Amino acid sequence: MRQFRRYHEIKRIESRAVWSPSPSNGPATNAPPGSTPAAPNIVVYVVDDDGAILDVLRLMLKTVGLEVAAYSSPGEFLEKVDPRRPGCVVLDLWMPELNGFETLVRLRERAKTIPVVFLTGNGDVSAVIRAMRLGAVDFFEKPVNNGALLESIQHWVQYDIRMHEALRRRQLTLTRLATLSSRQRQVLDCVLNGMSNKATARHLGVSPKAIEVSRAHVMEKMRAHNVVDLISAVIGCPHMAGGTGSCPSCLQETKPAGLADHRSKVRI
Repeated sequence: MRQFRRYHEIKRIESRAVWSPSPSNGPATNAPPGSTPAAPNIVVYVVDDDGAILDVLRLMLKTVGLEVAAYSSPGEFLEKVDPRRPGCVVLDLWMPELNGFETLVRLRERAKTIPVVFLTGNGDVSAVIRAMRLGAVDFFEKPVNNGALLESIQHWVQYDIRMHEALRRRQLTLTRLATLSSRQRQVLDCVLNGMSNKATARHLGVSPKAIEVSRAHVMEKMRAHNVVDLISAVIGCPHMAGGTGSCPSCLQETKPAGLADHRSKVRI
């Protein structure tokens, strides 16, 4: 294990941010110090075949106001996990029924983004690397430092809340886009490309007045108060004709590992 420690002193596994939500996008933070800000339907799943570990973590998480769903069976957990609820999974690596790696692979078939924190009583470098490649966001060796584990769980719970909100906005944007006529979609594309009404009129071969009317309809259907609101909602969305890049609202298929400005590290 000394070699294991030295490896992580030299080279830390850390996550890279492709989207770091601003604090203003998260839930209100008027909860008591040390507790998790309230948000609807949050749940932390704890999966471990050791009943004593389940009891300790359940008590610790409930103390800070988190709902806990504890399972000694990974199979039962996979049946009960609800991808519609934001939260986090604390998953034991070595269990007789199904190991943590296999559990994570099967979990991703149902819940693509929920963050997974691994626990293990027997970790090595290869296990850490494999876990991170599968999408784990943190890795702790037992006996666990409860303070560090709680900090990690609270961070990733807040991350997942923001991810769920981004996905909600994505679906709302797609629903509104579907109400636009073909002409309104053309006008929207021109707006996203920074074209004025006159330039759009020349490009589409219609009068500037017609463009003004279509643009007003676009703003109304997209519930945008101004052009900045409109662009913020749809710019870069791959579902938009001519869209480029990626936006926070189109991250549904992206794994959580490396999506937040937070270091995923091995705690030993």
